[in-house]
Amino acid sequence: MWLPTSLIAIAVAAATLACEVPPGTPPDNIPEGFAIQVQNASYSSIHNRLMNQWAAGGGDQHLYLSPAGSPAGNLALVNGVITQLSDDKTIRAVINGEVCPSPPSHPSPDLSSDPSPEAQYTAFDNTTKVFMTERGDPRAIYDVAYGCNPDTDALQTELVFKERAGVTGGHICVRPASGNRYEFRYSPPGNTGKSRTCPAAWPLLQGTKPGMADSCR
Repeated sequence: MWLPTSLIAIAVAAATLACEVPPGTPPDNIPEGFAIQVQNASYSSIHNRLMNQWAAGGGDQHLYLSPAGSPAGNLALVNGVITQLSDDKTIRAVINGEVCPSPPSHPSPDLSSDPSPEAQYTAFDNTTKVFMTERGDPRAIYDVAYGCNPDTDALQTELVFKERAGVTGGHICVRPASGNRYEFRYSPPGNTGKSRTCPAAWPLLQGTKPGMADSCR
């Protein structure tokens, strides 16, 4: 059973449910196009904003909250991985922890399209950049669940972060970045690096056409 809309919210944690949730677990494959809306009612600065893409070199897409970047409304979920066909390339959401330039066999992307790319891994808060690429970086893997909209109590489809390529747990968060933007980051399980705020994001699947848009510390 899929909901009439295909907007996916990134879920932080289960709260008291105010709607009737269907039994069973939804599959982790969603072929139809969807967008991602972030929900975290405790942080009004990020609540209900959409995930956008900012083109980087080599076909990579960096991920920011709207209005930064361009709307991303044609995403799919393949075996729990956010996937997209972009310029005849298949790109996937990954979590990249490299700090230094990559070796020749794994070249670093050309970031010239993004005027101020954020660090992939930052030690002060122990978080790692989430972005989309066709390369084989560690993938961000999600489960799919039903939940209740925190504002309307309506039933919705949510992405619940599961693992970083075999490392179970942790969560996806957003934090302030350069240029008055909010970027998507991965915070590992048991993270104690809290020198900057990176509130957890509840991702919601939403059937939305490119053009609908709104916008880690």
